Amino acid sequence: MPTTTQTDSGSSEAEQAAEETTSGPVAFGEFAEVKKDMGARLKVSIGAPADYTATDSIFEPEVGKFVSVSAQAELLAGTVENISEDEFTLVDAQGNRYEPTTVSLDDMFLHLLSEGEPVSGTIVYDVPADASGFTVEYEPTDLNEKSLGVLASWK
Repeated sequence: MPTTTQTDSGSSEAEQAAEETTSGPVAFGEFAEVKKDMGARLKVSIGAPADYTATDSIFEPEVGKFVSVSAQAELLAGTVENISEDEFTLVDAQGNRYEPTTVSLDDMFLHLLSEGEPVSGTIVYDVPADASGFTVEYEPTDLNEKSLGVLASWK
């Protein structure tokens, strides 16, 4: 179950932003609630990593094997917001970090979110064959492409 807290009507905006962001990591498959810039609030879930074989892949793994996670997101408050696979980093038990890779155009996770319309997709990573003990970190950027820091993680 995700660790989120509700705010009192008397709390400051800074306290409210901190309280509305899920402290992590949360379990794979659970939703984390995060607050981004411009008042956007999202609910995001990442499924447990699993070996992935693309049936229509135009690429082969370069590092070792493909691992994928299912992703879900929903805009809870704010104006139109986007979310994409490049905001999610896979980290193995040794601390090695992996960026998403493209195996086919069908597997890309890039969405423009509208309030109340959930989206889902798959994010694929190319990792060494013996990599294990994964965590996924969500680190979006602001309008100026500056990192907002890790707002949620799943383990």
